[in-house]
Formats: sequence, structure tokens, C-alpha cells
Amino acid sequence: MIPPGIHFIYFSVSDKYGNIGIRNGFFHDFKAKEVVAKKWNQQTETIEDYCLSEEQIENFRQRKREFDKYLGAYPYNEYKRWISLTNCISKDLVEILQPENKIITSGSSLVGKKFTLTRSPEKKKEKAEIFKVPSSLKEAEKRLPDMQHEECTNIRFSKIQEQSFSKEISPVELTARHIDMSHKMELFIKNQTEKFDNWQPLNILGELQFAFVCLLIGQVYDALEQWKSLINLLCNSENCVKKYPELFIQFVQVVYFELKEMPQDFFSDILTSNNFLVVNLHNFFDNVKSVMSDECTSENSSLFQLSEKSVKFKNYLKERFGFDFEEEPDEYAPVICQDTN
Repeated sequence: MIPPGIHFIYFSVSDKYGNIGIRNGFFHDFKAKEVVAKKWNQQTETIEDYCLSEEQIENFRQRKREFDKYLGAYPYNEYKRWISLTNCISKDLVEILQPENKIITSGSSLVGKKFTLTRSPEKKKEKAEIFKVPSSLKEAEKRLPDMQHEECTNIRFSKIQEQSFSKEISPVELTARHIDMSHKMELFIKNQTEKFDNWQPLNILGELQFAFVCLLIGQVYDALEQWKSLINLLCNSENCVKKYPELFIQFVQVVYFELKEMPQDFFSDILTSNNFLVVNLHNFFDNVKSVMSDECTSENSSLFQLSEKSVKFKNYLKERFGFDFEEEPDEYAPVICQDTN
């Protein structure tokens, strides 16, 4: 039996030689004693919703012991780990983010651009040209079909809009907004709140976890880009640390559990490229330190708790990954320019 709450079920198709195909999966918010039925579509090689009647559900409940030998056991020993990776994901957020067809797939679903048949002399000549041997690679690439992502299969990740600045903004404020992304984060929160009912800032962490699950388990590479975008936004919004300390307390916990699950080789090859995590986490720890020096911590227990968790998290990163947050990242080092005149 599956515990109540958000779960991700995934599957892959294999051929007669044992070769595994792309991974597909779906999120579902299970209720206590709920019976969920899916039907396999052999033509599309995926599963579809299957509505059970009340009579069928009752019949299954009475005979469920007969089905046990055909079912996979839920890994209860991994349940706590799963909760630590998904505790900010709500049913409403899943509805917002999941594709229209509700299937998360590791392979891109592409469709050809629609075209109309015509018997005009120009089109006949164009068709004859297509079947000629291309004279160059560039010409061959032009003849490739115009493929587009099938809209119903795309994960509907939130768009983080780039900041737009008025002409009246001062150079000092312009520089400050590029260093501190709080204005960008506030704009993101405002847009999401206006777009969706009952949307809360905590959903930023929920989407971060959603993207991580799609990456780690669903094997969706696009989810990595969204995960990195949200990490970059959260780590570089100093003023928001003052305004939403509880959010950032949970942010530390979310990233801590995610990095614990990250395979070491994957972490080294992708996440540390261009010092992505080192630079962003360095900025985050600096932001927390700066906020603590500006605020009266005795009157703000949330900021004090955030500071304590940040120190413990920093020590963990030093011990496991060898990160050094005491020195400035190379990106911040002064640039020496030589005068050629």
C-alpha cells in the first residue's frame, strides 16, 4: 500500500533484447485507501487513466490480497528520504507544473510542422529539389523537417522574467538591482500570486523540489535548468532574506537534502561547472551574514535560526565537497588589464 501524499510513479519500456527506452512517470496525490487504476496503451507505449466504477473499487478492496503477488511492494525504508525531497510540493502545485497530458517524459516529444498539399508548378519544382542529393551539409540541414515540441508534453515550469529598468533609474540603483535580485524575486512572487489562486512564496521551494525530482528520478534535463535558475534567484536576493526568513530556513533544508541525494560524479561534472554552486552559495552565506549584522537578532528569532542553519550547512559542504567559502570565488577576483599603448 502507498502512504498518503504526493508520489512519483515511473516506468520504462524494454525491447526483447533488454534495451531500456525513455523513462516516463507521473505525480499523484494519494489519499488514504484510494484505489488508482491505469491502463496500458500498447500503441503509444504509455499508461492512461482508467476510471473504475464504485462496484469495481469495492470488488478490488474485498479481493486485494489476491492481487498482492502481482504488485510491487512500496519501499517504506525510503519513505523518510522521499518526504525530505517533496515536503514543499502540494497537489495544487503539481496541477500547475505538470504537462497537460500529466506524463513526465525524459525524451522530447516532437511533431512535424503542419503543411498543406498543393499541385502548383512552384511546389512541384520544390518537391523535386528535395529528392536531389544535397551539395553541402548546410543544404542538407535546411531540408530537415521543422520539428517542434508537442505542447501537451512540456512541463509548465514558471517563467522568471528578466528585470526591466526605467530610464529614470539611477546608476547606483541599477547596479544594486544587478547585485541583489530581491526586486526580481518580488516581481516573480507578484506575478505568480496574480496568476494562480492561493499561490504562496513557499511554492518557490515546491517548484525547486519538483524540478529536482524530475531531474533525479524522471531524468528530464530541462528540469536541471529550472533548478539552477531558482537556486540562482534564491541565493542572490539579500533583501528577501530579511522579509522571508522562514522561507530561507526551509530553503537551506531543501538544498541540504537534495545535495545528499546527488550522485557524486553528476555533481562534479554538471553542478560545479563554472563554479555554479560555489558562487551562488557563497553569495547566499554572505547575504545571511550581512542581514544578521544589520538586524537585531535578539528580536528576530527566525533570522537567528537561519544563521545557525546556514553555518551548519556551510560546514557540511566543506566536509563533503571541499568547498571553501572563506575565500572569494575566482569570478570576483580583480581583473588586471595591460596597457598596450
